[in-house]
Amino acid sequence: MESLCSEVLNNEGIPAMDLDEDGWPVWRMPGHLLLNRGKMISVKAFGDILIPVAPSIIIISVKSQAARERLLYSANMIEGVGFGFFDQPREFWTRSRMNLFKRMGFTAIYLPDSTYADLMDHIRQEHDESFAVNINGKELYRPLTRFGADMRAIVGKISLEL
Repeated sequence: MESLCSEVLNNEGIPAMDLDEDGWPVWRMPGHLLLNRGKMISVKAFGDILIPVAPSIIIISVKSQAARERLLYSANMIEGVGFGFFDQPREFWTRSRMNLFKRMGFTAIYLPDSTYADLMDHIRQEHDESFAVNINGKELYRPLTRFGADMRAIVGKISLEL
């Protein structure tokens, strides 16, 4: 899943950063850093992929189909982005879950288009649209098809636009 997410970023013009002979990243912009390689593996517990932005970094937490608590706690109070092929919209639609995602530092969570559509239908039916926003006042949940363009718009810039 991390490789797939990295490939989406590569295709969007945000290539993976190389490592130097000592295993440290060779920082370049635009670029993303895989946290499962080289010296950065020591911070892998924070997430899977790092995107340099200001005022802080974005950490992408890549998960497969189930979010559960593994996604919730992966942002760890760092500005986080969730990316996965989540197939259970009910894991995301309660007010308490939306508040927890924001409290734990998530700026956006990207889901498959069908899961996103089901999730947003439920949120609208419950009149919970005001809970499904991030700290920047923008959509907390987004379809996977927007992920690459959203990351391209902020890489090396300001995350307040996300």
